[in-house]
Amino acid sequence: MPSASDFFGSLIFGAIGLGALLYGKSVGSVVKMGLGAAMLGCSYLVTESWLLWTSGAVLTLLLLRWKE
Repeated sequence: MPSASDFFGSLIFGAIGLGALLYGKSVGSVVKMGLGAAMLGCSYLVTESWLLWTSGAVLTLLLLRWKE
């Protein structure tokens, strides 16, 4: 059974990843689609809570800072 931290981390970063994936698809940005897919993958595949929050934060910062 996942902890509350794992659950909310997966929920938050999964939602951000899905939004980034759909936004990247609508504007034609392969990088934003890739970052969104990576965030979705991390939310399902990473089991350690600290690693989930760290990787999600890093991918979110990359998503926000990327300029095309």
